This record gives sequence, structure tokens and C-alpha cells, in this order.
Amino acid sequence: MENPANAQALAEAARMFAVPCTFRDSRGLGEQLPSLSTVDTAALLGGPGPLVAVDNTPGAESVYRAGPLHVGASIVVGNERRGIRPDVLRGAAKTVQIPMPGRSVNTLNVATAAAVALYYLLDANGRRQARAPRPESHRPAILLAAPRDHVEAGSSLRSAAAFGWQTVTVDDREKVWFGTPRPVRNEARAAARSHRNPLRVVPAGDAWSPPHGSRVVVCAPDVDGPALHRTELTGTGTVLVIPDGDGWEPPSDAEFARVAVPGEPGRYRLLSGIVLAEAARQLGTRTSAALRPPRRGLSYGSMLGQTALPDTDLVQPWELTQY
Repeated sequence: MENPANAQALAEAARMFAVPCTFRDSRGLGEQLPSLSTVDTAALLGGPGPLVAVDNTPGAESVYRAGPLHVGASIVVGNERRGIRPDVLRGAAKTVQIPMPGRSVNTLNVATAAAVALYYLLDANGRRQARAPRPESHRPAILLAAPRDHVEAGSSLRSAAAFGWQTVTVDDREKVWFGTPRPVRNEARAAARSHRNPLRVVPAGDAWSPPHGSRVVVCAPDVDGPALHRTELTGTGTVLVIPDGDGWEPPSDAEFARVAVPGEPGRYRLLSGIVLAEAARQLGTRTSAALRPPRRGLSYGSMLGQTALPDTDLVQPWELTQY
């Protein structure tokens, strides 16, 4: 990892689930973060338990279907562009990926990816069944309620696009997304990957109220309600609200879903990533029988393979069709 802010967010993700967090520091993070706990490659590969790598490599298993971890296991995440080192991937007992149905953004912020992986690999038992094969007809609306930090809001919007949403509403009462100074706006858009993110961001206005007849589900760690993965988060007319803290007042008839974590509630991008991942999991994916072939235009066979070079970017066939 290269970004100190991402390293701090990743450490928070670990604290959410009450697990230790160490870094293989090959990018000089320790010079900027003296308290960083580090591990070398030999100690990582020779640890007491198996390694579980989180990376979207060919053949990786969906994190939603992965079984529980063995005692002493370590979860490994890596650089967002380069992924996990090839020698560490080869030493992993299992590689899992977080399914990304988004059109252009197909990766999460590394700390968000770690939080999502920890949520499913450590617990989330008793999950609701997915709705496939027609997920888009049940996709809920999303309201990011009063985010307090522009980078956290941007990273949450990036997650929404990666999980397949095309529109998200933002209650921007803290003025972190709309009408901000240029430096703030640039940082927020960079966190959202706006240069290749087709997401439509809609302001909620001064007094947001849910559409008539809609079902509002407020998802947060400190609410009185069933666990997130045991709550129905999908369906026509459903609005998922992800508040940042307790400063947002929900409607009187709102339902509540608790983001249950054993440790400290984490920052906004981590919580929103877990909520969006669980909603996407419940939506499911379209089966191959339900997919219609294109009526015209070019098509591409999946003939590309990922190289082992650390400085290359993997281009998916679907990206070529949109180029």
C-alpha cells in the first residue's frame, strides 16, 4: 500500500472486527506512520494459519459463498492497482473476490474491500437468499444521509457504482459534495473515481422525504433492529438509508437494520460498503440463461489472461466493448 490515509482506514476496518492489522511495508509507509505494525513476506507466508487472499483474480471464489475461516487464518488485501504480490497469491490457501457488477468501476477502496471481506468471512451467518435471475427489477434506492467528510462520501459513491447502482441520492446538509471549494471537490471526486464513474449523484434537497408508498430501511451499527444480512434490503419501492452518525432523523415508519460488528463502528466508507455489498448480494446476479446476446455490433471472446508483471493493469473484455 502507498497511501497513508488508506493504511489508517484499513487499520480502522480491522478494529471494527476486533482483529490485528499488520502491513508488509515496501512503500515507505512506516516513515509517515511510525506506529505502523509491519510483517515481512517470510513471516506472512510462514504464519500459524492459512492465508486467504482477497483479489479479483481468475478463478477466485465469491466471498459470499466462502466458508468460515480456520483458526489462525490471515486475510490479505493488496494495492488497488497492482493487487497482491504473485508470491503471496501462490502461497494463499484460498483466493476470494467481491463480485463487482458495476459498469465501469470494478474495484473498491482497499479498506472498504477489507471490511466487506471481514464481514462475510468472520460471520454473517443466517443470510437471506438472493433474488436472481432478475436483480435489477428489485434494486433498492440509496440515500447517503448527512455524510460528514467529503472523501468518505466520495469513496461511498465509488462503492455504489462498483456494486451496480446507477443513481444515488445524497442528503448533503454538511456541504461535503455539492457546492464545495475546488480543493475539496477535487479530493471528493478523486475518491469517487469520477473520471470513470458513470454514477448519477442527486441532491436530496433541504427536507428529504421518502416517495409515497416507499419502504425505508435505515442501516447503521447503533440501531435497534435485526442484523443487516437477516433483513430484506431489496424490492420495488425500498429506500436504503445509510446515515453518518446520529444527526439524521429517520421517518416515523422507518425500519432498521443493524450493521453488527464486534469492535468499534468504523468510518463511513466502511459501513456504507458493507451495506451496499449485502444489498448487492441479496439482489444476486442474472443467470446466463437470462442474458440476451447483443443484436448487433462487435463481440469479444474471453481470450485475455492476466500477466504476472506487477505494474500491469488487467483489462476485462466488457471494458473493451465500451471503449
